[in-house]
Amino acid sequence: MLDSGGKGRTGVNSPTVLEKSNIDERLYLGTIEKGMLILDTFCANPRPMTLAEVSAASGLNKSATQRVLYTLRALRYLTHSETTRQYSLSVRAMDIGNAYLRSNPIVEATYPYLLEANKRSQETVNLTELDGSDIVFISRVPSRSVMSSYVTIGTRLPAFATAPGRAILANLDPAAAEEILDGSSLNALTQHTIIDRRKLFEELEAVRKSGFALANQEAMLGDISTAAPVFGYDNRVVAAVNIAVSTANWTPEKVQAELSPITVEIARQMSKVASQYRRL
Repeated sequence: MLDSGGKGRTGVNSPTVLEKSNIDERLYLGTIEKGMLILDTFCANPRPMTLAEVSAASGLNKSATQRVLYTLRALRYLTHSETTRQYSLSVRAMDIGNAYLRSNPIVEATYPYLLEANKRSQETVNLTELDGSDIVFISRVPSRSVMSSYVTIGTRLPAFATAPGRAILANLDPAAAEEILDGSSLNALTQHTIIDRRKLFEELEAVRKSGFALANQEAMLGDISTAAPVFGYDNRVVAAVNIAVSTANWTPEKVQAELSPITVEIARQMSKVASQYRRL
């Protein structure tokens, strides 16, 4: 794919990560792939970029990049500054994400449980889904004392380095979890990140046994998180709920003793609701 001078990418959102056997070339439109690749480039590089910068970041040649940028600008998904000659995502680009949140029944159905967990813990509570080798935050109730906005709805983090990611991976078919880890870069996000495959599989086994995951500053310094899996129709894991706290106020031992039981209980309540939706 990307046969018009494009080099392709191996990012989690890029269609090039799909197995070729999963694609019917008779139906597949490479033009749309290029458009989505450009949009994905702006998601991965959330800043204004020139044509040359978009071309370099996406792997498309300048001619193809120019045509795609022009089309997305005409459709009002991008804006263009005549002064800086840079392109940026427009407000309209938010429509797709917002439509997804409105159409996903798990978001609305589980929100009262996020509120309950927030009330009981007085800390930030999140709901995340797995997408490729990342988790994506799809719902959130922040703590009143939260001092940072580094996580918002739509934020992505590598699943292997997070408590909710491990809560989900541990409850997938082992072969599926191994395939996801194989497709992960396993780069350390902090000095605490576990990147050894053997240790990661040991972590997943511990999560399966205990019913919850715990990550201490592995994705972000100063952040401790505990998470539990949410199961949907046919008892498939569909999401994870987690409570995130600051190392200024909590230790991993205190989180495990006081907050992990809350995540497990809330996740079980969410699962009863989520299991009613076949689409999940």
